[in-house]
Amino acid sequence: MLISRFDSDLRRKKAGFALWRMITWVMLLVAGFLGSQYIIHVQKLWGALQTLPAGDTENANVLHGMLNWALGYLVASFVVIVACAGCILRQTWARSVLRTVALALSVWLAYCAMQVWHQWNGLDQLAASIQAQMGDLKRPLLIEMVLQVIPIPLLLWLAWQLGQPAVRLQFRPRAG
Repeated sequence: MLISRFDSDLRRKKAGFALWRMITWVMLLVAGFLGSQYIIHVQKLWGALQTLPAGDTENANVLHGMLNWALGYLVASFVVIVACAGCILRQTWARSVLRTVALALSVWLAYCAMQVWHQWNGLDQLAASIQAQMGDLKRPLLIEMVLQVIPIPLLLWLAWQLGQPAVRLQFRPRAG
C-alpha cells in the first residue's frame, strides 16, 4: 500500500514543468534542423560526384570521404530525433537510448572543441603573411569552440536526470 502510494505520488508529478523535457525538445529541434542541413549537403555532394569525369579518381575519393562523413552525421541526427521523440512520448526504451546519446554527444562535442582549440592555438604559429590572408579567424574559431562547450554540461545533466527514479517512473512501456 505504501509503495503504491509512493508510485502514484511520483507519477502525479509528471504533469508539472520539467527542465529535462525542455532540453529534450531543444535537442529534437536542433537535430531536425541539422538533419535537414545534412540532407542538403549530401545532395550537393552526390550531385558533384555524378558530374565528375570517369577517370577523376582523386576528386572522387575526396568527395566519397566527404559523403561518408555527411551520411554518418545524417544517421546520427536521425538517431537523436528518434530518441528525443521517444522520450517526449515517454517510452521506456527511449530513456536509456537518450541517456546514451547524451553521453556520446558530450564526448563528441568535447573532442570537437579540443580540435578547434588546437586550431586556434596553431594560428599563432603561422607566418605573418598567411595570417594576413586568413583575416581574423581566431574569433569565429573561439565562437565555434564556445558553442561546442556550452551543451556539454546540459547533456551530462540530462543523462543524469534521465537516470533518476522520479524521472524513470514517468516513462511507460510500449503498449501493444
